[in-house]
Amino acid sequence: MLIVEVRFFLISFFLSLSILLNACAATGILGGSTSYVDRRTTESQITDEKLEWQTVLKTQDIEGEFRANFVSYNQIVLITGQAPNQEIIDKVFNIVTNMENVRKVENYMVVGPENTIRGIANDIAITSNVISRAFVDENKDQASVSIFHWKVFTEEAVVYLMGILNQEEADKAVAIAKSSRGVKKVVPLFEIDNTYKSNPKTKIKDDEKIN
Repeated sequence: MLIVEVRFFLISFFLSLSILLNACAATGILGGSTSYVDRRTTESQITDEKLEWQTVLKTQDIEGEFRANFVSYNQIVLITGQAPNQEIIDKVFNIVTNMENVRKVENYMVVGPENTIRGIANDIAITSNVISRAFVDENKDQASVSIFHWKVFTEEAVVYLMGILNQEEADKAVAIAKSSRGVKKVVPLFEIDNTYKSNPKTKIKDDEKIN
């Protein structure tokens, strides 16, 4: 049976983030459109939220004690966690792979003991640290990646990065994560789309320097 885990993030940070999102997202309300703060369509964002709950529901009846986390971004589903054997991991992977609307599955479940409460708390702290550093860095003149365009998830001090970025932004995000305290490894799972421009603030500053 799946042990469902609720992760508690920094409430004050995400409350502020929510207010900022609401202030910025003047467009992207209708399905199929994109918003300033998220490169996924609104429809895609809703589908991702549904998938994260549906994956839990569809895998909860698998026999055996195991721990699985599901994160969906643009219908690419990341699976992390621990199981006592490979058979359970394969069952989780097969169920998620065959779910409606899932484009791709990145399976990083491992055979081993479940993450401890202390380990989970450390993972939350790492995720919060990466997000906070990215948020601060975004507001510096040299920033080239917006935290609103990518997602951070940590499992056993391994940081997984998802989002829709151009190559410059992806490199920047990886550098921020790698230099964050307590990180053992960074796994970038970005969709690279170089048709997107980097942070406009960066471009303005670069132009000013050239002139």
